[in-house]
Amino acid sequence: MREKSVDKGAPTSDIHHFLFVAMLGSRLFAAPISSRPPTILQFPAEPTRAVHTLRIMTTQLLQEASQIIPNPQLLINVVSKRVRQLGLGHRPMVETGPRASLTDIALKEIIAGKLTFEEQSASTDGV
Repeated sequence: MREKSVDKGAPTSDIHHFLFVAMLGSRLFAAPISSRPPTILQFPAEPTRAVHTLRIMTTQLLQEASQIIPNPQLLINVVSKRVRQLGLGHRPMVETGPRASLTDIALKEIIAGKLTFEEQSASTDGV
């Protein structure tokens, strides 16, 4: 082992040098180039059947819920608020499947009549 050097820029010991190289070794030295070509992942052009089925189900739920709350902006606000509540851990008020999204649960609650809203009248005097 070497003695400590007076020069502050020089390494103080072989151990420090070894630890530095060990910590940054993978970043200091280039990885060996493989003779094999890179693997290219293939993704299906069409969505999988499960995704397609879930998308159709959500569209159907949205159409049914829009019959109960016909104003699209109001429907979005009600669903959004309920999704936030479900995300925070509130329990669903309807039966749900294992793959049901929070949006689907909120829409099912509206369709089942478990989730309603009240319109607040806007007053000009702030009361």
